[in-house]
Amino acid sequence: MFDNLNEVEVSTTTNYLQAGVHKVRIMEFKSSEQREGYTGMPYTEFKVQNQQGIAYLKMSGADDTTSEAAVAIRKKIFAGFLRSAGVTNLNNVPLACKETLGKDINVLLCSREYWTNDKDTGMPVVKSVVDYKYSTAGDQPLQWTDKYNKVLSPSDQASYKAAHDAYIGANQNVAGSDMPF
Repeated sequence: MFDNLNEVEVSTTTNYLQAGVHKVRIMEFKSSEQREGYTGMPYTEFKVQNQQGIAYLKMSGADDTTSEAAVAIRKKIFAGFLRSAGVTNLNNVPLACKETLGKDINVLLCSREYWTNDKDTGMPVVKSVVDYKYSTAGDQPLQWTDKYNKVLSPSDQASYKAAHDAYIGANQNVAGSDMPF
C-alpha cells in the first residue's frame, strides 16, 4: 500500500505555542470556503510556526447576524494581520492571504478560560484556549503583559459552579444506586 514506510519519521508530540509573544513564519492558510458543506461563521485560518511549535490563527468573518461593531473589529484585526506580513494591497483577499506565505511576523497570543459541558459526560468543565490578539512585522517588537490573558469572570465562575453542583447532585444519586453497599 505504501512504499518506504520505514523511512517515515513520526512525531509523538505536537507543540502548540502558548500565550506570549512569538516570532513565527506563516506556513499556510485556508478558509471556510474550502470546507465542503460548512455553513458556520466564515473564517480564514493561518498556520504559523517557529522552533517552539505551531499555532493556528483563526480570523473570523461576518454573516447576516454579525453586528456592525463586531464587523469593524474583525476587519481591523484581519487587515492588521495582513499588513504585519507586508501586504499592501487588500483588494483581493485570497491574493493578499497568499502573499503572506513565508513571511516572518511577531504575534501576540493570549489564553482565555471558558466553561462548557464535556461532550462525552455532560459534566461542566473549565477549559482554556490560546487566541490571536495582534501582530507586528518581524522587525517590530511586541510587548507582553499578563492582562491579555482572560480567566473566568466572577459571574462565569458562579455559573460554572452552579452548573457543576447541579450536575454532581443529579448524578450522585444515579451512580451506584443499584449497589447493595
